[in-house]
Amino acid sequence: MQGQRLIPDKINSFNVYVDAVDAAHKLIGISTEIQLVELENMSETLHFAGSGGEVESPTVGQYKSTDITIPFNNISVEGMELAGDDSKALILRAAQEFINPETNRKSFKNRTITVRGMTKKIDYGKLKQGGNGEPSIVKEVTMYKDEVDGKVITEFHKFGGRTIINGVEVSKEIEELI
Repeated sequence: MQGQRLIPDKINSFNVYVDAVDAAHKLIGISTEIQLVELENMSETLHFAGSGGEVESPTVGQYKSTDITIPFNNISVEGMELAGDDSKALILRAAQEFINPETNRKSFKNRTITVRGMTKKIDYGKLKQGGNGEPSIVKEVTMYKDEVDGKVITEFHKFGGRTIINGVEVSKEIEELI
């Protein structure tokens, strides 16, 4: 049945790349979980005569500072290269499972997340005999793009002023006015 709505299921597996998606740019030693960004709009408090109280009014296409933490199993040269070069993009490519609710058949779609940012923290982790050191890098996110099966779900460029939410460029009208 064409046009069947699929139930989004788990991420089956993912890889992390730096600047290009190929074997030479695959970042190894990443832990099995990466917390993605949380977008929070900048806002102003509205409170005026005749109102019933305060309202936090979000500013369209303007977001507060957000970061992403890249956790490693242990310290590596590749991880430190990513920390030391803010011009490189971090690319997360995942195989996401979907379930057809009528047939219970699973299918897979690509999910690709591209992040650019500036290193603001390096946690060198710990020395643990027989264990992982759990170091991490924290990047201030300046560009974020999340695609599922080639469709842009979210994209924002803080230095470029462009914001797309669910395929709609919410900043287009603003850009046309300025």
